[in-house]
Amino acid sequence: MQAVAIRTYRPVTRAPKPTGTPLTVLMLVTTIPAVLAAALLRPRSQSAARRGRA
Repeated sequence: MQAVAIRTYRPVTRAPKPTGTPLTVLMLVTTIPAVLAAALLRPRSQSAARRGRA
């Protein structure tokens, strides 16, 4: 049987600085254009076309 060294736990003295873009900003940048494109490209109803709306 071999002896195994047990490492002692040392807490981190300070939290690492977050780098990069926040996740919420990335989510908004990717989803807002998709939502707008879907709203603009959806087909119009037939009743709106008959009333003179384009």
